[in-house]
Amino acid sequence: MKKDSSLLDALLRRITIGRVFVLLAFHASVFTACYVFAWLVRFDFSMPQPYAVVMRASLPYAVLVQLAVAAAFGFYRGWWRYVGTSDVVRLAAGVTSSVAVLFLIWYVGKAVHFQPLFGVSRAVLLIDWAFTLLALFAARVFVRIAKDLTRKDEPHASKRILIIGAGDAGEALARELQHRPQLGMKIIAFVDDQRAKWHSHIRGVEVRGPIAEVAKIASDTNADEVLLAIPSASGRRIREIIHHLRDAGLPFRTVPGIDQLVSGKVQVTHLRPVNVDDLLRREQIQMADEKVRDLLRDARVVVTGAGGSIGAELALQIVKHAPAELHLIEHSEIALYQCFRRLEQEVGWAKGTVHPHLVDCANVGPLLTTIQPNLVVHAAAHKHVPLGEQNPVEYVRNNCLVARRFAEQCAAAGVERFVFISTDKAVNPTSVLGASKRAAEVSLLDMVNTADMSVMVVRFGNVIGSSGSVVPLFLEQIAAGGPVTITHPEATRYFIRSSEAISLVLQTAAIGQSGNVYMLDMGEPIRIEDLARDMIQLSHHSVDEIPIVYTGLRPGEKLHEEVTAEGDSLHATEHPQVMMVAVRQPSATIVRDWLQRLGAAVAMNSEAVNRVLQELIPEYPAEREIPAAYPAAVPVARLHATRVDN
Repeated sequence: MKKDSSLLDALLRRITIGRVFVLLAFHASVFTACYVFAWLVRFDFSMPQPYAVVMRASLPYAVLVQLAVAAAFGFYRGWWRYVGTSDVVRLAAGVTSSVAVLFLIWYVGKAVHFQPLFGVSRAVLLIDWAFTLLALFAARVFVRIAKDLTRKDEPHASKRILIIGAGDAGEALARELQHRPQLGMKIIAFVDDQRAKWHSHIRGVEVRGPIAEVAKIASDTNADEVLLAIPSASGRRIREIIHHLRDAGLPFRTVPGIDQLVSGKVQVTHLRPVNVDDLLRREQIQMADEKVRDLLRDARVVVTGAGGSIGAELALQIVKHAPAELHLIEHSEIALYQCFRRLEQEVGWAKGTVHPHLVDCANVGPLLTTIQPNLVVHAAAHKHVPLGEQNPVEYVRNNCLVARRFAEQCAAAGVERFVFISTDKAVNPTSVLGASKRAAEVSLLDMVNTADMSVMVVRFGNVIGSSGSVVPLFLEQIAAGGPVTITHPEATRYFIRSSEAISLVLQTAAIGQSGNVYMLDMGEPIRIEDLARDMIQLSHHSVDEIPIVYTGLRPGEKLHEEVTAEGDSLHATEHPQVMMVAVRQPSATIVRDWLQRLGAAVAMNSEAVNRVLQELIPEYPAEREIPAAYPAAVPVARLHATRVDN
């Protein structure tokens, strides 16, 4: 095997060297021909004999200089069949540099009385520059055109492709598809909303529009598939385009989002089906990486709830910033194991950096004293709204009382910074979950004036794909053939991707100030019904095949989530996607007395817990009215005939 490899390497070297000599000979011929032609043009093809002597004497110097400069600029490397803008720029720079060197020789030689270009007209050098540039550029373009014209089509019929988006991504995608006929794709039109581009041509393909008429354009052109090449489009714009594509009835794929392209992990030609992340696509997060690195580098960090979707993503992003130690606290054995294995597989962390601890947050005092962490991110919590309504005692105990006790243990262990993960459901809470989280916020912020530890709260909305999220539920229902269940036709929710939410949490941990509540920019709320319809469409079904039914709002659920409560206000921070919320904070005396009575209520029953919650959180109704539910399985077709009492 090694001998065969050596022979192959030797053969490839010979081929490369031979190709360089061929290109060298070609360029020498072009430089010679252009130099002679420049003289002829200078004298109107009637060159006097004395100047013919000067031309012959100076020709070797001119050609040698041009060959040397051409080598320096890489003229003898690269494949002309793939010539692009960078090659043209390098070509122009090389030819211009060569004529500059010839001018320098002309002037320096005159000053030192050594004149290899004695008698050469400077006009000849300029004419030679123009002809040389034109000839070399034409040769490369000719090779490129010849390759395109002689490319053999695939024996099978090509798919007729529409590309939505006539920008840089669309042009790059078209170029790659045209150069790879084995893919069996023929681009028949671009579709774009910019009227100025309509009826123009990109790579020989007409641009049509608008995108709203893509169904008609697809019908007129007999298109077989649609490719979306708008990586910078927002989630709302993607959803609008998908709605237009429903009428076309064609399969469609997309290029990766701009955040993935910028990361360098994928290319514009990595086509894939449109997924739920595309429906929520938002502007790329502005990362203050230096501050996050300074916070985490060589630090001892603790993440609670490490087995959950939030905790696992926190662990993944934190370990990439090279902390001295990362401690994972989780009470579920299988969840902790899965998080530990994910870090090992995806990051390849050094042994001894990540430490899993199977323990409850209520009893970690000795462990924290041993670890002595610099930063703690408390993500452990119960998070399911309907379950919270049925188990208020446990939700309040774990989400509020345990969080307070855990924070006190952190302060005693010398923790410098404590970040509490909250939720937008804590704003004007109507559920036990929301009320328990709001109560936890109040109890933790109460520690700011007594504990030598920075405490901050970070709120955000639904994490797409997390446990309990509607997205995996919808996917499961669609896979089973339906129906897809929705609580209310007008229900809206804020959504954020886990990677995006955690990036912003770490940004907040780095820039946040103690005693503040921060809300992540959640973008615009999304109607759950629209999300369900889009997911059905992405699964290549219709609402006729996968029906949508309405079940009514469940206990504790809101029709619309909120960002701020009445009396609260939002303030900008140094990060554009993180806002500080000015919230009302009861006095320390009230909070301590309230915590004592809440502890006693937890030992009693749900009614007692609800009464004590309502004392601290006036906006939380002790006796809540649950919106009337729809009759079982009300289909979308009967929606307008159904009355809903709110």
